[in-house]
Amino acid sequence: MIVVTGQIFTDPATLPDLFARLQQLCEPSRSEDGCTFYHMGVEDAEKGVLMAMEGWRDMDALQTHLAQPAIAKLLADFDGKFSNKVSIHEVSSTQPM
Repeated sequence: MIVVTGQIFTDPATLPDLFARLQQLCEPSRSEDGCTFYHMGVEDAEKGVLMAMEGWRDMDALQTHLAQPAIAKLLADFDGKFSNKVSIHEVSSTQPM
């Protein structure tokens, strides 16, 4: 399994719009083949920090997700308005979670 965790940094004024768009992606992403979990949350609204946690069956499923038109549109619509610090981990079925 591939686990993606990280933070998304934006201006506090942009946070509500960005978070709303990310929330709109949650249900469709969860229904994608290979998605095991997909969550976005507000970590610190005053500082403009969001958190992301995703689980994917394998790297192919994650790459397919990242190629979705909705992801491309989000990135284009918020181009230059956020940065992120994301880690991608491969977790075997024998590793504790």
